Amino acid sequence: MHNVKESNSTQIIIRKALKKDLPAIAEIAAKAFKNGPDAYWAVIGFKHAQRTFVAEVSGKIIGAVEIEVIRLGVHRHGHIGYIFVDPLFQRKGVGSMLAKKAEDFFISKNAVASWALTSPDNEGARKLFKRLGYEELTVNDVVRELGEINAEKLLRRMIYWEGDIILRKRLTN
Repeated sequence: MHNVKESNSTQIIIRKALKKDLPAIAEIAAKAFKNGPDAYWAVIGFKHAQRTFVAEVSGKIIGAVEIEVIRLGVHRHGHIGYIFVDPLFQRKGVGSMLAKKAEDFFISKNAVASWALTSPDNEGARKLFKRLGYEELTVNDVVRELGEINAEKLLRRMIYWEGDIILRKRLTN
């Protein structure tokens, strides 16, 4: 099933990524992350993610979201590892479409929440997640919600660095 959005007569399709998409994903990550360290790690993330979805227009990939479902205690939780969009297509709803596709996947796997991290200075990501209903949490909030062992497991899995912004959205099945 594909998510499709008409935007200025341009059709945006969200689909499962294929191995052959790696060069295009690497190119977009380099643009989106201005060749910084996240451009490299997003490519590593693609190679190791449980699932990656891409957004494309006219057969050209313009964005990606790398995700996984993890078990914490008795519940499953979704984790958005990387979400990025070609700068030419940012602020046009592509990131929202990718995040919603990730959430739909998490719900299909009975996940109770979707989690993500971003750096404090990534205002674009923070605004995107806030618009989609994510809350910014502290490490103490995560420990209170999940317990120390599960919080540690989640933060390690997300590759949390001190100062990162932790985002969580509760999902309904």
